[in-house]
Amino acid sequence: MQSGKCPKCGSTNLAPRTNTRMLTVKRITCHERLFVELYAATPEEADSTRQMVTLIYLVIFAIIAAASVLPWLLF
Repeated sequence: MQSGKCPKCGSTNLAPRTNTRMLTVKRITCHERLFVELYAATPEEADSTRQMVTLIYLVIFAIIAAASVLPWLLF
């Protein structure tokens, strides 16, 4: 389905690529035969996703750390 055509029926009636619950896997669906294929992300996409997730975890950790230290600083 990378070529824009369904490998089963040759239709070009495909749904756009969508993300799945797994961050580095993309899903393409053929509307004619309801055929679904999953593709792994390219190494560049996987690296950028890992960097984004790491940044989110760091921000959450900083917020939790600040919230736990703040009461100690106020007394």
